[in-house]
Amino acid sequence: MTRYFMRDTPLYQMEQMMMTPPNFRPRGHGLHPSRFHYQAKDVECRYCTNHEQDRLCPLCECICLRDRIDAGTISLAEILQDCLCGKLKMRLWRRLTAEIFSYPLQFFRTEKHRSRWMQWKERYHQLSRKNQAALFLLTAYDDIWFRVIWKISDDGFDFGSVHLAGIQSEVYSVYQAAKAISTGSHNITLADLASPELVTDEAFRLIICALLLAKYGDAILHFERKEGEETQ
Repeated sequence: MTRYFMRDTPLYQMEQMMMTPPNFRPRGHGLHPSRFHYQAKDVECRYCTNHEQDRLCPLCECICLRDRIDAGTISLAEILQDCLCGKLKMRLWRRLTAEIFSYPLQFFRTEKHRSRWMQWKERYHQLSRKNQAALFLLTAYDDIWFRVIWKISDDGFDFGSVHLAGIQSEVYSVYQAAKAISTGSHNITLADLASPELVTDEAFRLIICALLLAKYGDAILHFERKEGEETQ
C-alpha cells in the first residue's frame, strides 16, 4: 500500500503538505555549504586550462563564468550579452538600458516575493535550475501563485491543469514567461519583451531576472547584493 491515499489525484500535493511534520527539512539540509568565495585574482584567464598566451579563447562559453560572477569581475551587461547569446536586437537593448542598467538591480518585487520563493525552492529542492527560475516568476504575484500552488512537484509544474480565467492582464506575460522557461515553449519571445505594450516595465524586469536565474542559478543574486552593499 502506498503512503499517500491521494497519489495521482489533484489532492496529492495537499495531502503531502498536511502529512509533512512541522519544521521538517528535506534530505540534504544536513550538508554544510562551502563558505569559500573566489577573489578577482583567482579567476584571471591565465589560470584557465584553456588559456593560451597570445591566442583568443577557443570556448564559446566561459567555463568560469559563475566563479567570475561570484568574484565580481564581470559586469551585468556582459552577463546579459552571454545569457541572450547575441540575440540582443537594438529595440530590446534600448529597453534593457532604460529598465535594467539605469537602476540598482532588484530581483524581487517585494520581501513577500523573496520569502515565498526561498520557502518553496527549499521545499522542492530537486527542482531544476529552469524550474527554479519559473518558480521565481510564479511566486511574484498572488494572482498567479494561488492558481499554481497545488500544481508543483519536484519534477516541475502541471501547467495543463492551471485555470487562467480572470487572470490580471498585466501579469499574464509573467505566467507565460514562466511556462516558456520551464517547458522550452515559445509562449513569449524576445520581440515580445521589447514591446512595452505587451510586457509591462515591472514584468520585463522580473522576466530578465528569471532568464539570468535559469542560466546561472543563485550565483546571479550576487549582483543584487553588490548593489545593496554600494548603496549602504
